[in-house]
Amino acid sequence: MTIRNGFGTISDMLTLKHSENCDMSASLATVFRECHRLRRHLRDLKDEIDRGPRILKARQTHLANEEQAHKLAYDTIKKLKLKQKDDEGSLKTIEQQLSRLATRAMEVTTMKEMQATKSEIDQATAKKNVLEDTILETITDVEDRTADLPNVEKRWADAQAEFKEYQLEAKERLDRMIEDQKRCDAELLKQDAMIPPEVFGQYSRLVKGYGPDGLAGLKGLICQQCRSKVTEGQRNDLEGGAFVCCSSCGRALYPNGD
Repeated sequence: MTIRNGFGTISDMLTLKHSENCDMSASLATVFRECHRLRRHLRDLKDEIDRGPRILKARQTHLANEEQAHKLAYDTIKKLKLKQKDDEGSLKTIEQQLSRLATRAMEVTTMKEMQATKSEIDQATAKKNVLEDTILETITDVEDRTADLPNVEKRWADAQAEFKEYQLEAKERLDRMIEDQKRCDAELLKQDAMIPPEVFGQYSRLVKGYGPDGLAGLKGLICQQCRSKVTEGQRNDLEGGAFVCCSSCGRALYPNGD
């Protein structure tokens, strides 16, 4: 039997009521799902933006190290050349000493004087040999380092070019992220405004306390935040448009597909 009133049949009214509940469920679920996505994306953007200064500092440190290596390459060659000059001066002094000792050796008249002179000649000769070896090593080192200077210049030029390229890319990326951040902030405001007033207070407390993780999808009976299982009744309430929180972690749930 069909029962009618002034607004249609009871069957029509039940169908309308079911349709309204489905719309409410779908609407709240859609809003929560989008709010969750936007808040997570905004968190990721903020983390990426906050990393920028640290990455820049690391890049600046690397550039400063390359600049120091470039300067050190030239300073080392300069010091080696000064050392070579000093050693050559010492070698000249010893050669003059050996010349005087050779003259004295021709003039000594006693065995004691001869032995003393020979000892001085041996010591001076040993010093002369060490200096000659050192000077030769220094000359070789200078030649090798001088030959490597084109590579030093290339490394320094590459480091400067890489830093300049990084600065340009970092600025472009930062500008994109800031624009994305503004767009998402505006969209989040719109989505938040669609949340029913009787739900908004608890929703606000959750996102204030947990950030984006104040919301969690429900897949089947499993909360995607804590992986705990909810009851069939909780899922039915959620699908009916109710505001439901996970009994384990307290996050606001939304259907996230089976």
